[in-house]
Amino acid sequence: VVVCIIAVLALVWTMPEIPKTVKTGEICLPSEIGPLKCGSTADLLHGYLEREIATKYDEVKRQDQKKQENHLKKVSARLMNIYDKSFWEMKPAAKLTGKEQPDLRKTDSNADMVPIREWCNGRELYDTKGFMRYGIRYRNGRLVVPVDGTYFIYSNLDFFESCNPSSGLPDVKDINKPIKHGIFKFNILEGEEEELVSNVQPHTISTNRYYNSYNSYVSSLAELKAGDELSVKVSNISY
Repeated sequence: VVVCIIAVLALVWTMPEIPKTVKTGEICLPSEIGPLKCGSTADLLHGYLEREIATKYDEVKRQDQKKQENHLKKVSARLMNIYDKSFWEMKPAAKLTGKEQPDLRKTDSNADMVPIREWCNGRELYDTKGFMRYGIRYRNGRLVVPVDGTYFIYSNLDFFESCNPSSGLPDVKDINKPIKHGIFKFNILEGEEEELVSNVQPHTISTNRYYNSYNSYVSSLAELKAGDELSVKVSNISY
């Protein structure tokens, strides 16, 4: 209402001289295509006020948006000072370290890869460099993702296998079966497990003839959904 009144007053003060040929019930107002247009009072006044109000509304909207942006900048700067940037970096994250593994399940005895079922978690992480924060949960040897997003996942493992002292060959049933290490995801809604990233290494002859040591590091960016469960698998848990 205030904008309309201001627009009408401005109209009266700035209106050019109306031609003498204007009929009763008509009015002359500035138009969008020319300096002055005469016609029906109701139609011209409605169109003029509509244009003027739209212009004023856009201006008020821009000013309000600018105020909001300035306010957000001030608030974010204050919060950054208080929380030392952690306020904006509260993203789900976890890092676990392994522990002694239980005996193999019967269902895993002939499996190509076996999941690592035990990790230090909860209070056990206090004595390690591991952590779990911002919604990540631990369940049955798996990490459960709390929200959809792009995650950086990685796993680093050291493997040791005994060798035959006389030849230095690995003491395994099938030397042609490689050493595998990978990260998998499972979602109960999909019902299928999916390999996200993996590493495959061949067996080698031991230089000291007693044992071999291997290092395997895998990493990748993965699009994960809330509820996805991440697990690490190896070809031989005894390594």
